Amino acid sequence: MDPRLNLLCQAGLIDEDIGIGMNLVIDRLAHFWRLPVDSLQGEMAITHMANALMRTRRGEQINGMDAALLTEIMQSADILYIQKINQDVLAYFDQKPDQNEMGYLLSNIYSLYLASRQ
Repeated sequence: MDPRLNLLCQAGLIDEDIGIGMNLVIDRLAHFWRLPVDSLQGEMAITHMANALMRTRRGEQINGMDAALLTEIMQSADILYIQKINQDVLAYFDQKPDQNEMGYLLSNIYSLYLASRQ
């Protein structure tokens, strides 16, 4: 298991099945979608997604992201592609994060996507 995911599991912050699923997500993002998950932004995106899935499992909710930032992402010419990536990696899990979590997940994938184009 990825070292940071292993730490989250050992600390009881995420369940083992989420850690295992996130390893699949890392592989999928890196090799199929060609996104730079071996970066600080990638680490943040993976950690957030793992925690978002656990919050969803526990029934916890967070506040949504800044509306202006979310609007900017949603109006991007590449939003359909970003949403496709997001849906693809979420397919590894039974639970689906709520809309507030989804904004952050899309933001993280969007950031990885922009980094991959540089």
